[in-house]
Amino acid sequence: MKRRRSDARRGAAPGLVGTLAESGIVGRWEWDAASGRFLLDEGAAALIAGDPRLAGQPLHAERATAGLALPEAARLLDEVRRAAEQEDDVLVQIRVTPQPEAPRFLACQGRIQRDERHQPLRVEGTFVDTADVAPETRALLGLEEGTADAIDEAAELLIAARRAIDASGSRRLRQLVDVMLLEVAREIASRSEPAQRRHH
Repeated sequence: MKRRRSDARRGAAPGLVGTLAESGIVGRWEWDAASGRFLLDEGAAALIAGDPRLAGQPLHAERATAGLALPEAARLLDEVRRAAEQEDDVLVQIRVTPQPEAPRFLACQGRIQRDERHQPLRVEGTFVDTADVAPETRALLGLEEGTADAIDEAAELLIAARRAIDASGSRRLRQLVDVMLLEVAREIASRSEPAQRRHH
């Protein structure tokens, strides 16, 4: 039997819609499968390559990620390769430190374009600062009563939204909803850590 949406879900929906509209893209990137090179806009070049002057230049992977710590660069490049091999989208969170005392967390998303044989051609993607998600989402994730249920409901709403957006073909909306899914996943993971520690 199909489950009806609860009042909490209906109440959360406007906030989620607002969040999708307000999510802040701080950089855009492309990756060419044949050459393995990246193209970054000025924002991405400053944050990822460490030099905004590299914007618009084809960059080898090592140069394109020179502004990241080695583990973060490896995480990003591994995710691009994984998505290309598995016919999936790129979705990974990385930590950047333009100022050591103020690290930032970026959600990196990308959609892979393929040929008729499903071989990867190129990727177009964005970097979104996860600190820029709207206040409505922060309030949703900070609920004290019934938090676990609220987070589960948020995840279900976002998964349903992702499927609907897939059907619509809107790449920008898909990228934005992916940011929200990543944020909810982070919250679930952070809440599970204390429980895991208690069992050790």
